[in-house]
Amino acid sequence: MTDTVSKLNKVLAELKPSYLDIQDDSALHSGHAGNTGGGHYTLTIVSEDFANLSLIKRHRLVYDTVGTLMKTDIHALSIHAKTPTEFNHN
Repeated sequence: MTDTVSKLNKVLAELKPSYLDIQDDSALHSGHAGNTGGGHYTLTIVSEDFANLSLIKRHRLVYDTVGTLMKTDIHALSIHAKTPTEFNHN
């Protein structure tokens, strides 16, 4: 587990996820134009905190939760944010 994945796990615990999967996709994007050093990550998070929130509000909640990591450790973050009910139907 990379340092950034550990940091993400720690801060995202605030959302009380029932499921959390963080994939480090950085190797797939090495040499990517415009990347000044942060990694690329795909995040699947399931939380009751997303209930009754639109997709945009769910993403904003995740971005607000990861905070400064977006400025330091993360260049790109793909987010799949679901409620437990939505996740069970996939």
